[in-house]
Amino acid sequence: MDEIDLRDIEQANPIIAVAIELGVKVRGNMGKCFKSERHSGADQAMTLFFNPSRNSFFCKSCQDVGGSVVDLVSQYRSIDREEAIAWLAHRSEFDILTRQRYGGKGRKKI
Repeated sequence: MDEIDLRDIEQANPIIAVAIELGVKVRGNMGKCFKSERHSGADQAMTLFFNPSRNSFFCKSCQDVGGSVVDLVSQYRSIDREEAIAWLAHRSEFDILTRQRYGGKGRKKI
């Protein structure tokens, strides 16, 4: 995949929206780690931290949980990086098509 295309895909997929869509419990810029069973004492605290400006995340308890929005999809769904990129590309393409088809319908014209 071309580096420019990957950047476009990452920018079209805000990390918090993707996390919510995947099923991560999110409150503000924090979330419950999807690998919390590995935490000491099955920690139920919010240990995932999202950085929307960098479109990245990390878990303060898991050293191997973190990275970009592509890494989030890859780690959450246990799929390789190429499959995660394809999933995000499909998601953003669907979003664009939906906005084109339904955006602005039902709004009053001023």
